[in-house]
Amino acid sequence: MRHFRILLFAAVLITAATGCQQNYGKEYKLDKKHNVYYKGDGVEEVLAKKLAAYLKEQEYFQDSIESTVQLVKTKDTFHLNFVVDATKLTEGYENKFLLFGGFISEKVFDKKPVVIQLTNNKLEPFKNLGYAKPISDFAQ
Repeated sequence: MRHFRILLFAAVLITAATGCQQNYGKEYKLDKKHNVYYKGDGVEEVLAKKLAAYLKEQEYFQDSIESTVQLVKTKDTFHLNFVVDATKLTEGYENKFLLFGGFISEKVFDKKPVVIQLTNNKLEPFKNLGYAKPISDFAQ
């Protein structure tokens, strides 16, 4: 009977701990300081790796700064949620993020629609910047 109580108590603790965790998606860790959470319709780790490599190449992922990005796909649209410190945002940041999103749409997602959101460290959005047009759309 004592073993049953211990087992029941352990099951309750595991259930409670699991229920409290946020569903950020699966995690791809580029390195110790940079990660991409990914989830949604057909999103696989290979796409998270491609995004992480592009973010590193463009120096969004910098060696001295911890950074997290969440990739969520809904239907044909990619939602990029950037974890940022709202107190450190400077004037013009919205246009810079949208321009960056346009490059990401072009280089990572084959010009698929991309929506940019800024989030806190719990991936709770505080600013939806909207649709980022692929860069090639500006040339037309």
